[in-house]
Amino acid sequence: MFRILLIDSEKTCYIIYITTMDLLSHFRSLSKLEMVILALFAVYIAVDIEMPESIASYIDSPLGMVAVLLVALFMFVYYNPILGVVGLFVAYEVVRRSARMNNRVPMMTYVPTQAKKDAEMAEMNPSAPTTLEEEMVAQMAPIGKSSLITYVSSEYKPVAENVHNASLMM
Repeated sequence: MFRILLIDSEKTCYIIYITTMDLLSHFRSLSKLEMVILALFAVYIAVDIEMPESIASYIDSPLGMVAVLLVALFMFVYYNPILGVVGLFVAYEVVRRSARMNNRVPMMTYVPTQAKKDAEMAEMNPSAPTTLEEEMVAQMAPIGKSSLITYVSSEYKPVAENVHNASLMM
């Protein structure tokens, strides 16, 4: 089951539920134009078609990205929902391929790895030299240097008096 939320220009909210039975009926309800567009979208996604530089420079701008997104949302509202979903994937691919054409690298290239972050933190926080106080405590403290604990058996047996159902007040 798929759930799609659409909001049109009149601020009306539509929630579309698509089950597997509905999915087949949506495919059958595609017009010939929508089938051609869906086939072109499938080919565009499957084949790595390079974006022409003249078009890529326009799409790679913020205004071009907004225009591509608006076209994809337009397809969601006015065409079959299947075409809208595939149109969103195509819009993403168009933006990604146009950025690749203009030699803009993805942001992940500049994000450092955790190992590099750890190395930088180790450089910024060097280990502090031991102080005189720490040295003296290490010499004088019996922790880890004393003998094992031994239990001594004694003839003393503690005796509790009758407290008459009373307890200590806290």
